[in-house]
Amino acid sequence: MKIRVPEYFKDFKCIASECEDTCCAGWGIVIDDETYSKYQKVDGAFGDRLKNEIVHDAGENIFILKGNDCPFLNENKLCDIYNELGEEGLCYTCRQYPRYLEEFGSLREIGISLSCPEAARIILRDSKKAIFELSENDEEVSGYNDINARLYIELMQCRKIVFDILQDRNLELNVRASIVISFAKEIQDKIDESEIGDIKSIREKYSNESFVKEFLCDLEKYKNKENNKYNNMHEYFKVFKNLKHIHPNDPLGLDDTIRYFWQNEDDKEIYLAKNKDFNKYYEKSMYKFEHILVYFIFRYFMKAVFDYDVSAKVKTAIVSYLMIKELAVTRFTEEGDFTDTDIVDIAHTYSKDIEHLEENIESLAEIFETNDVFAVEEMIVTLMN
Repeated sequence: MKIRVPEYFKDFKCIASECEDTCCAGWGIVIDDETYSKYQKVDGAFGDRLKNEIVHDAGENIFILKGNDCPFLNENKLCDIYNELGEEGLCYTCRQYPRYLEEFGSLREIGISLSCPEAARIILRDSKKAIFELSENDEEVSGYNDINARLYIELMQCRKIVFDILQDRNLELNVRASIVISFAKEIQDKIDESEIGDIKSIREKYSNESFVKEFLCDLEKYKNKENNKYNNMHEYFKVFKNLKHIHPNDPLGLDDTIRYFWQNEDDKEIYLAKNKDFNKYYEKSMYKFEHILVYFIFRYFMKAVFDYDVSAKVKTAIVSYLMIKELAVTRFTEEGDFTDTDIVDIAHTYSKDIEHLEENIESLAEIFETNDVFAVEEMIVTLMN
């Protein structure tokens, strides 16, 4: 089995009760069948407690939250199951988190989720470009995904180009994102036309310096449309307000941003000025937003081999970056500065609230197809202003 991980993967270690958040709050925990069977065999008072806290819902066994917390999260922000049964007593979800993995036949890709504050700190901490390491072990491949091998090979090579574009620091980050969204559209067009073999020509085009220079010149036509960008971002926030959230009291502060920037006619100038102020203030740390884009591409891009929807994966990455940045501008407006603690807080809360409800990712993919504000040209307008 081949294993690909981000270079920073090895640096993660849970800081347990030292963490400012807890992974034992905000979501119900689904218990895998093997662990459920193990819990049924635990004796004594703790065994009774385990059985009493499990509910059966839609064919799944779940620990239902008490308030906003897992019923086994104690007052010291530690897990009673871990204390009583050890790490082997944890269900699969709890053992793995914040690690995630995806398998493509003989390749397994593993990362750490931005939703964990400590993982977010590690992902965002260094100015150096993200690197992905490939290794191989003796594990036998137990099964192969039912995937189109040709599409898999093409997408893997396309993703490498996306990484190269997103990490080209000779270009402003929003320009890089604009190139990537256009690249994804052309890939998607070939997939929709069942012309997977022609993706190679799209790869070659976006790897060509002359084409990229011409593309950069074409981007000029999207500039000086601040009013469009202002209205588009308002629509983004309305879309996100209608998604599911981990709890009802607006964990992302979407209402605060709307209140600051979309209440009356004068707000547009305030919004544009604050965005410019933030970009200048945070110029030397913009690599953190690059890391966010690379994180989302690594986590989602290759999933298109299963559903043939490259466009949704790339739009998820770019829209997530834009939303996190807008929330950062709001924090900057409130506080007058913006620290490493702030970006970790906003990024991990966004990931926990949006990314970890699979229903949200699916809803966004559908909305990208139906809401014109997410059309490629409109997204480039949003990026370039």
